[in-house]
Amino acid sequence: MNFNRLKWVYWVGFFIILALPLLNLPPWFSPPDWGKTIVFRIVLSILIFVFLCQILNSRGQTSTRTSTRTSTRTSTKKDLGGYKLPLYLLLALFGIFFLATIFSLDRNFSLWGSPYRSGGFVNFAFYIIFAILAFLILEKNDWQKIWDFVILIGILVSIIAILQQFGLISKIFIPYETRPPSTLGNPIMLAIYLLLLSFLTLSFGLKEKGGIKKFLYFLSFLFFLFVIIFITVTRAAIIGLAVGFLYFLFFYPFKKRSISLVLRIIIFILFVFGIYGFYYINTRPLPQFIQENKLLVGVTQRILIKNILSDARFSAWKVSWQALKDRPVLGYGPENFSIGFDKYYDPSLPGIGKSPGDFPSGWWDRAHNFIFDISLTAGVPALIIYLCLFGILFWQLQKLKYNPNLQIKSECSEYPNTITGQGIQATFLAYLVANFFSFDAFSTYLISFLLIAYSFHLISDSVSQKPEFENVPSVILNKLGRYKGPIMLLLFIFLVWFIWFFNIKPLTINKEIRISSSLLQKQDCRGALVQLDKILDSHSVLDNYLRLNYIDIINECLYRGTETTQVLLAEKAIKLLEKNTETQPYFTRNWILLGNYTNVLIEKGEKDLKDEANYYFEKANELSPKRQEVFVGWIKTYYLTGDYLGAKEKAQKCIDLNPRLGECWWLMALVNISLSEEEKAEENIEIAGKNGYSIYSEDSFLQLANVYSKVKNYQKLLEVYQELIKIKPSEPRYHSSLATVYKEIGQFEKAREEALTVLKLAPNLQKEVKAFLKTLP
Repeated sequence: MNFNRLKWVYWVGFFIILALPLLNLPPWFSPPDWGKTIVFRIVLSILIFVFLCQILNSRGQTSTRTSTRTSTRTSTKKDLGGYKLPLYLLLALFGIFFLATIFSLDRNFSLWGSPYRSGGFVNFAFYIIFAILAFLILEKNDWQKIWDFVILIGILVSIIAILQQFGLISKIFIPYETRPPSTLGNPIMLAIYLLLLSFLTLSFGLKEKGGIKKFLYFLSFLFFLFVIIFITVTRAAIIGLAVGFLYFLFFYPFKKRSISLVLRIIIFILFVFGIYGFYYINTRPLPQFIQENKLLVGVTQRILIKNILSDARFSAWKVSWQALKDRPVLGYGPENFSIGFDKYYDPSLPGIGKSPGDFPSGWWDRAHNFIFDISLTAGVPALIIYLCLFGILFWQLQKLKYNPNLQIKSECSEYPNTITGQGIQATFLAYLVANFFSFDAFSTYLISFLLIAYSFHLISDSVSQKPEFENVPSVILNKLGRYKGPIMLLLFIFLVWFIWFFNIKPLTINKEIRISSSLLQKQDCRGALVQLDKILDSHSVLDNYLRLNYIDIINECLYRGTETTQVLLAEKAIKLLEKNTETQPYFTRNWILLGNYTNVLIEKGEKDLKDEANYYFEKANELSPKRQEVFVGWIKTYYLTGDYLGAKEKAQKCIDLNPRLGECWWLMALVNISLSEEEKAEENIEIAGKNGYSIYSEDSFLQLANVYSKVKNYQKLLEVYQELIKIKPSEPRYHSSLATVYKEIGQFEKAREEALTVLKLAPNLQKEVKAFLKTLP
C-alpha cells in the first residue's frame, strides 16, 4: 500500500509522540507520565484511524513479486520468517496480557491503571500498536530522521536535569539537591530513558564518515553518560551501561585483529582497576577531593556495599517469589502487583518498610524487577514470551550484522551493519540488566518499543520482505470496500468517543485533582474539598483514584476543624471508601482506611461501631495477614471501646510481626497504663522511642494526657502538661489543664498561678478563670 499521500499526517503524529518525554506541565499534565500517556493515546488513536481508512480505500489492489523476491522469501522461511517470528511474539505478548486482563482480580484497574504510574493493559497495547505502526509506515530513509529527533529530545531532557541539579533558572525548573528527575518525574526513569539512547547514538557516531554530525553524535553520547552516572546516580542504569559496554566492545569484529586485542587488554585493565576502586571505596575513608565534590560524593555513596546490601528490593523480591507461586499462569492481572505482594508482605524483612529511594513506605506496586513485575501481573508465560522476543531479535540482529548483501563502506569493521546491530544488541542487554533492578514508565516504554520497531525494519530490510498490504486477499478488501463509508463513519464515532470519554474527560478530572492538591499545600482545606466536590459525581475511569484523593485531603484536614466537622468528614470518607471496596475489593488500603475512619467516629462517641471496625480490619487482615498497619488500627478499635485486654492481644501480635515498629510498642504502653501496668508502660515507651517513635512530640504527650486522665494518675498528668507547656508555652489550654491538675493534687497556689497565666494569654477567658479561682480554697 502507498502511504505517501498522507505521509505528513504520520510524520506529525510520530514527532509529537516522540517529543512527549519533554511534556511536564502541571496541573493539566501531572503526574508527568499521566499527561504524556493521554496525549500519546489521542495522537496514536488518530493515526490508527487514518491507517485503517487507507487500508479500506486500498480495495482491489494487488501486487506482483519478482522471482528474486520470491526466492528471498523462500530462504527466509528457513530462518523462521525473518521479522515474522519476533512480530508473532510481539502479538503473542499482546494476547497474553489481554488474557491476564480478562482473568484479572481487578479488571478495571488492569485496563487503565492509575495516573500515578500511567500503566494498564490499554497503554501497553498502545505501545505494541505504536511499534507495529512505526514498522509499517516508516521507510528506510525515514528512520535516521526519527532517531536524530529522538536524540535531540534526549539532549533537551538532559539539559533540564542539569539545570535542576545546579539550581539554574529556578523560577522555571524546580531545583533538586540530588538526583533530579528532569521532566520524567523520577531519576531512575530518566537514567533508563537515556540508557536506551546511548548505544544507538554511539553507533551513529561510528557510522558517520566525519564532519560535524559525527562530532555531535559522540558529544551527545558523552552527554548522556554524564547525566546517567553523575546526575541521576542510578545504580541500575550504571550496571546496565557497564554490561552494554562490555558486550559492545568485546564482541565487535574489528577489521584489524591487533586493534581488537589492544582494546580488550585495555578493557581488562580498566575492569581490574574498577574492582580495586570499588574495594578501596568500601574499605577506606573517601579521599578529600571526593568529599569536596558533590557529584563524586553522590556516586560513591550509591556504590557503597552497605548501601547496596540494605536495598529494599531484595526483600521485595522474596515477597514477590512467594506471591508468584499462587498465580503463575496469568498472574494477578496488569497493575495488580500489590494484591499478591500484600498477601505475602513480611514486615520483618530488611528495609521492606522503605521503597527504593529510601522513602518510608511499605506499599509496593512494582517489584523493581522486570521478571517479577511481568510474571506476577501477567504470568510466567508472559515473561517467557517477553524474553523470547528480545532473544529472537538479538539473534536476528546477530545475523544481520554479517549479511554481505546489505553493507555500507566503513572504516570500523568488515561488516558495517555490525555498528547498528551491535548498538541495538548492547542497548537491549543494558536495558534488561537495568530493569532487573527497576521498571518501565512511559518514556522508557516509548523508546524500547521504537527500538523493537527499528529492529523489525532492519531485519525485514535485510531480506527485502517489508510487508505489503496488497497481500491481503482482494476478496476481503472488496467486500469491506463496499461498506467503507459506514465502516469509516463507525470508526470515526468510536474514535471521538474514545478520545473524549477515556482521555479528555479523565484529563480534565485529574486537572481538578491537582488543583485541589495545590490548595491543600496552601493550607486551604475548605477550598481543596470544594474543588473536588465539583467533580466527585463525574463518572470516568478515574473514579477510584478521585475518591482516594478526596480521602487523602480529608486525612490532612480532619483534625483542623471542629468536632462536628471531624465527624462529618469521617462519615464522608467512609461512604467514599465503601464505594471503592465495591470496585476494588482486593485493595488492602481501602479496608484499613475504612477501619481507621470508623475509629474516628468511635473516638467521637459512637461506641456501637466496634463491630463495623472489626469487620473492616478483618477484611484487611485477610488480604495482608502481616500488615502491621492493620493491627495498629485494630488496637485502637479495642482501646477506644474499652476492651483493653483485646487491645493488648492485638498489640502483642503487632510487636511479634516486627518489633522494630515503634508505634506497636507505643500503643502497648497506652494499654498498659489503662490496665495500671505502670512499669511495663514505662519500659514500652522507652522501647518505642528507641525504635523511631516520636515519644516527645506534642501528639504523643496529648495521648498520654488522655489516658492518664482516664485512670486519674494526676502525678503523671502533671509531668505531661509540664512537657506540653515546654513545647507550646503560649497555649492557654495546657496552662488551664495544668491548673486543674494542681487543684486535684492540692497545690492550690500553683493552680492559682497557672490560672492567672491563662488570663494573660487569653483575656477572653476571664469569666472562666474567675469561676475556677472561686473553687480554690
